[in-house]
Amino acid sequence: MKLGEIKLEALKLMFANYNHDITIDGLVEYYADENYGSYLINMPGSINRCLSVIENKSVLPSKTLNITPNMGLASGGRVKVELLSVAPDIYLIERIAKETPYDYNGNVDYYLEGNTLVLGALRKDEQYVVVYKPTLKRISLDSSDYEELTGVPDHIACHIPYFIKGDLFREDEPNEASEARNWFEQAMSEIVQARANMVSRVESVYALVEC
Repeated sequence: MKLGEIKLEALKLMFANYNHDITIDGLVEYYADENYGSYLINMPGSINRCLSVIENKSVLPSKTLNITPNMGLASGGRVKVELLSVAPDIYLIERIAKETPYDYNGNVDYYLEGNTLVLGALRKDEQYVVVYKPTLKRISLDSSDYEELTGVPDHIACHIPYFIKGDLFREDEPNEASEARNWFEQAMSEIVQARANMVSRVESVYALVEC
């Protein structure tokens, strides 16, 4: 979803538009409107708070990072990788898999020393696959309303207006605000629950067979 679309939906949820048809093209003018202005000015901060909540709830699609033997620093039979240098958007590691020509272990042991990932040594034909949850880019007052909200799929972004209403409507309509926040929390819980049946540990072994 575009940033402007999220703002418009939030205004509609707060009934700020009454019977008026509001559009992205008119958002610049709406900042001077007494019905919309105070909400729009405070939306970037509210959206950023929502992005933090979305990160914390781990509802975003996972991303992967391949670690090969030439990455990181070999030390004492282990390999050390500075995570932020190879994956600056990493927020939380879900699991780490190890792939070799003969087997696949979907959940290997690892250690974290600050931002340094410590793993067992690799041979040249092996690699680790880090499965992680990403961080989200924050917005500002200068962010274009025509830009897509980076990193947030539409099925998650469409619930952000409920968070905004719950955040900004607390003084005007506390009951409405509470209900909107409950809708948002319920939506996030359903997304998490839909992924709860994922296998937490997978280990497959493949052997070469002569024919």
